[in-house]
Amino acid sequence: MKNILLLIIISIQIPRLLHAQDSPSIFRHGKLENGLTYYVRHTNLQPGKADFYLVQNVGALMEDDNQNGLAHFLEHMAFNGSESFKEGIPNFLKRHGVTQFNAHTGQDETVYYMTNVPTNNKELVDSCIIVMKDWSGFLLLKPDEIDKERGVIQEERRMRRNLGTRLKEQTDAHVYNHSKYATHDIIGSEEILKNFTPEELRAYYNDFYRPDLQAVIVVGDVDAAKIEAEIQRLFNPIPKRVNPKPRLVYEIQDNAFPLYAKAFDKEMTEASMTLLKRVKQNPPASLKEMMKQNLINRFYNQIMEKYLRKYVETQNPSFLETMVGFGGLVRNYDRWNIYIQAYPHKERQALKELMEEIERIHQYAINDKEVKEQVNAYLSGLDETEKNKDKFPNEVYVQMYQNNFLEGKPLTSIEEDIALSREILSGFTTKDVQDWIASWNSDSKNWVFIMQGNDPDYDFPTQEEILNIMQEARHKKLSSHAEEVKAVPLIDFEIKSGSIVKTKKIKMLDAEEWTLSNGCKVYYKFSDQDGMKVSLLGESAGGQSLLPVEDLPSATALSTLIMYSGLYKHNTEMMQAILKGHHIMPNITLGETFEGVSGVCDNNETEMLFQIIYLFFEHPRFDRNDFDKYVYMNKLQVENTPRTVNDTISEQMQQLRVKESPRLWKADSKFYDAMNYDKMVAIYKDRFQDASDFTFYLTGNIQREEAQALVAKYLGAIPSTYRKEKAVHYDLQKKGSITETIVANIPDNKYMTNIEYRNSLKLKPVENLAIDVIRFALSNRYHEIIREDEGGAYGVNVGAAYENAPKPAQMISVNFQSNTEKGDQMRAIVHEQIDKLIAEGVSEDDVNDMILMMKKGRAGVLENRGNAHWQEALRYYVQTGKDLDSPDLFEKPLEKLNPKIVQEVARKFFATAECIDIVVRSK
Repeated sequence: MKNILLLIIISIQIPRLLHAQDSPSIFRHGKLENGLTYYVRHTNLQPGKADFYLVQNVGALMEDDNQNGLAHFLEHMAFNGSESFKEGIPNFLKRHGVTQFNAHTGQDETVYYMTNVPTNNKELVDSCIIVMKDWSGFLLLKPDEIDKERGVIQEERRMRRNLGTRLKEQTDAHVYNHSKYATHDIIGSEEILKNFTPEELRAYYNDFYRPDLQAVIVVGDVDAAKIEAEIQRLFNPIPKRVNPKPRLVYEIQDNAFPLYAKAFDKEMTEASMTLLKRVKQNPPASLKEMMKQNLINRFYNQIMEKYLRKYVETQNPSFLETMVGFGGLVRNYDRWNIYIQAYPHKERQALKELMEEIERIHQYAINDKEVKEQVNAYLSGLDETEKNKDKFPNEVYVQMYQNNFLEGKPLTSIEEDIALSREILSGFTTKDVQDWIASWNSDSKNWVFIMQGNDPDYDFPTQEEILNIMQEARHKKLSSHAEEVKAVPLIDFEIKSGSIVKTKKIKMLDAEEWTLSNGCKVYYKFSDQDGMKVSLLGESAGGQSLLPVEDLPSATALSTLIMYSGLYKHNTEMMQAILKGHHIMPNITLGETFEGVSGVCDNNETEMLFQIIYLFFEHPRFDRNDFDKYVYMNKLQVENTPRTVNDTISEQMQQLRVKESPRLWKADSKFYDAMNYDKMVAIYKDRFQDASDFTFYLTGNIQREEAQALVAKYLGAIPSTYRKEKAVHYDLQKKGSITETIVANIPDNKYMTNIEYRNSLKLKPVENLAIDVIRFALSNRYHEIIREDEGGAYGVNVGAAYENAPKPAQMISVNFQSNTEKGDQMRAIVHEQIDKLIAEGVSEDDVNDMILMMKKGRAGVLENRGNAHWQEALRYYVQTGKDLDSPDLFEKPLEKLNPKIVQEVARKFFATAECIDIVVRSK
């Protein structure tokens, strides 16, 4: 239920703030004499936890030209030392078990936050308010710390300079029409980042970090009145700024004629076109008008997506992919975005088809019937919202308060919000949507046409050609859409049910094991943690591993086309009609070592989910035309996709790590030529023919009696051949350690380090936990040395994983990106610190800090054991006969964990582990 609620609130109602009429014991909101705004909200959904935010209505646009990038740089410096936390705020927070803290800088705002803070410690809660006070205007900004941070920021900039960033740099001037939005891109100028003075950073800080541009937000399990009093005590003494520098609002000038841009990059693998219309927002005259506009926007996007999906599925258009929608661009501006990826060299025809279909949707699909369906669906969501109005997660309130502070969205209560929505919808008409479309689609100004690809000589449509296509589509006489099909029953025949022949209690999980008359095993666990949701998973060993080499291409096609053509005698369009209004998400998979079916639904739809699973086995549906289209489309793509440096790197990585094998097909023309429709269907029938070889896991809010009836009727009816299969595990990984450097034609002097240690030790539970401590200790050391001391990387990601079943395995990985000047040195530091950890061990603080985080994580897991958790627990039981949540696997071993054990495990693990140390670097 929480997931449904979040979707409703975020996608529908977030532009408004709730609870203006809430009791003062629940919500406090005000403005201090110095101009600082605050919001404090008591919630119960996450007991014992609260979130703290400092929101600043300033960002990169407030920078002068000589400060380009300094708003973001200042955000970094906020963690490097302040008046109350000389050694840095992160050190204090981590010592007190607060690990979720960060900040982000935008063009119009900067937001700092600490989330999931324990509220049972009053001193910690008060200290978090002090942290926000220090962020607001009491940073130390020491010159030596500034110089150390330059390297970190430069590495972040280098890391961000990927394909998307390089293309964006070529198009921003057109999208934002040469405004400040185009020139101040947050990360800033490399020259300025290297050479700015501390005084220039302080100038931005002194100008804009001030109370009248700041808001404090605290949401969670707190006493709202006491938090308000503490905010007033700490922030009131900050003086109001005299003659402050104006906080300007930046506009984007209109362009009377379309702007046309071509953006090319050698790493682009396809050609695409984006037609973007920039739309200036008109401030709504009232809350009611704003809510109505939001509803219209939502309904429009859903109708557009529905009809375009149907068009692609039924009309064989000249494009591979399209996305059309209306949404936000930057503050005060929206955009209508039309994206299309055509078949190679068919851009003109593809654009003609798409623009005509958009016009057809505007003319015919925005109708009374479609709008009524949207309204009814929304009203149903409102009913759900009203039932769960006390269960909004903290982040929803935080976002609402930010919108109020940053953009002036009005405050209302939940009850007023719901009532006003119903009032709007009671008089909502098709004309409302049509008038809204006409308000931004009646002129030709503010268009931007962006062509993107790999080849500068590619024959994209010209600006004039695009305009002509758009005009012709607008004035063409178009026919209406065909009438929608009417849903029929999913199953129209009698099913010969099976039965449950054996029941076994699983006391440790409060679950049951059922054996069916066809040999199938079902494991059942009731849980209402996920509200009304029910989950079903079925799996069988085998998968593609049991297929001969020549069948693997056809199996790949199967993995994509399994559900593409519908089910039983129902084509895709009919299946959409049958499932309309339902919340069922079925899936079927043919993996390397298993085949599986799964699904999630509300508990009043469980029978339909079981019917779908039954039809997966007994009445799948394939279409030869869909198969031929799939093969043609993919073959055309591979034949027209240029090789990139990433292809070269991937091939070299595979040569280093993977053995040669005929089972490893290359996705080229020969691969798609080897696909065969009849073979694909035969593979499906073979893999999904034997119920006795499947194990099902049924979890969620479904009572035992109903569950048994559905299991017997549908799963028990699936035939069995009583074969017993085991997957074949092809060991294609090369053995032994590897140290290699791949030199490639990558821009920006990048040095990408990927180090992975692998082992297969038989470890005790406490030794498994020691692997987590090793990861934690190494992560802290690399952060301190590589990032903070050396400025050699923006961040170092240290990962760890271990398992005991089906076979013992452990892995520790280290990944980061540096530059070619410092890369070798940073790579060496990784190994030096591992050697140091082996020789000297870890500190008591490292162990205690990790134990604290483990306990918090464990408590969160045990408090929120939903359907997915219970499925995994049942699977673990089937594999091992043990309880995944047993204290023997966590609490008891955790009591024994100490620095000596961690050091012993480190010695044992690294001494015999394979080390895969591969660097990819620029020439």
